Amino acid sequence: MITNERQYRITKAQLDKFEEFLKSYSIKEAMKRLKHPKIAKAEYDALRSQVEELTMQLTNYEALKSGLYENFSASTLDELPSILIKARIAKGLSQRKLAELLGIKEQQIQKYEAEEYAKANLSRLIKIANVLGLNISEIAEFKELNIISKANNMEWNRFPIKEMYLRNWLDFPGSLEMAYADAEELLKQYVGDCFAKPMLVAARQRIRSKADMDQYALLAWQCRLIKLARNVKLETSFKKQTLSDEWFNALIKLSCRTNGPQVAVKYLASAGIRLIVVPPLPKIYLDGAAIMLSDGPVIGMTLRHDRLDNFWFVLLHELVHVKKHLSKYENEIFDDLDDVSADKMEKETDECASDLLVPKEKWETALVRYIRSKDAVKAFSNEIGINAAIVAGKIRKEANNYAILTDMIGRGEVRKLFPDVDYSN
Repeated sequence: MITNERQYRITKAQLDKFEEFLKSYSIKEAMKRLKHPKIAKAEYDALRSQVEELTMQLTNYEALKSGLYENFSASTLDELPSILIKARIAKGLSQRKLAELLGIKEQQIQKYEAEEYAKANLSRLIKIANVLGLNISEIAEFKELNIISKANNMEWNRFPIKEMYLRNWLDFPGSLEMAYADAEELLKQYVGDCFAKPMLVAARQRIRSKADMDQYALLAWQCRLIKLARNVKLETSFKKQTLSDEWFNALIKLSCRTNGPQVAVKYLASAGIRLIVVPPLPKIYLDGAAIMLSDGPVIGMTLRHDRLDNFWFVLLHELVHVKKHLSKYENEIFDDLDDVSADKMEKETDECASDLLVPKEKWETALVRYIRSKDAVKAFSNEIGINAAIVAGKIRKEANNYAILTDMIGRGEVRKLFPDVDYSN
């Protein structure tokens, strides 16, 4: 990513050289030199891909400088570094000017951006985001829910009563006005029924620096998930040793099916794991959660991003939590887990899920990482036996470019497979 004028000039010079070389490139000569037509073609495609990449970098920088972009929002920590840099450029701030606004040295900003903010702590990121007018960050929380002990301190009027009423979550036959009037009793019953004892929760959720996570909405969503899960009775008891590499591989192969997410629900059920879809409430920024109940694990998904690539990644992410972090015998591990450790564990879980979906040894040598064409995506996904949407999503994330391969990520292909879930409210 180009961050300043000096890099812009260097990139432009590099592009000129690549374009000149590409003009004089001969496939026939390359075939003679490399002794294989496919290798020659791959070399040519790689060169062309490099030209496209440099062109895109220049175009993006020029667009940012022109002021075409005004609004920026980072939904994950992985996206945040580039968003911070883009927002600075779009607002016409030099690295020196941003440093002045933060009261630090220009060299520090240069170092931050060169390292993509890898060594900046969360408080520093939030301060920079606030200066640039951004909302930021994704973290995972791992905590023990003990609602009974906190019931006396609940502010019951802070629950999203209207949304819960409209979705029939309160199981209340009266009017909305009556629900508001009886809110405390209704909510005590709603929450109390779910939490007879503490349980461990791992939630993939997002927190905004300017608008904190609505913990009451999150609790309402978790309660709904638990209520629905308890109505699902499975014939198979959960055993953690079932979640072997072979088991994961078989699950991922299901992504090739048109109804893959539906089949995945049955596949998980055969291992004693319930997968429940619960639409998100406002201000919880939640993708999914894994909860360990007394009779086995539950994975909840919101499908707020109706895309196949997101479905499979979130599902694998939560299953890694089930395998590695959630157990009714391990609650004490998470009693004193701080935010830093939670964030580290979340990143490790992301990496594990990503490697399960696309084996690292295959990905490291895959030409599709550089060619990034639709045909290359299809060929690679067929080679390893997974849905092309997963490969396209991985490329978009690795390239940090969410404008490419937009028609290959399975947008609008997941919610329709769960017709009983109502997203109207």
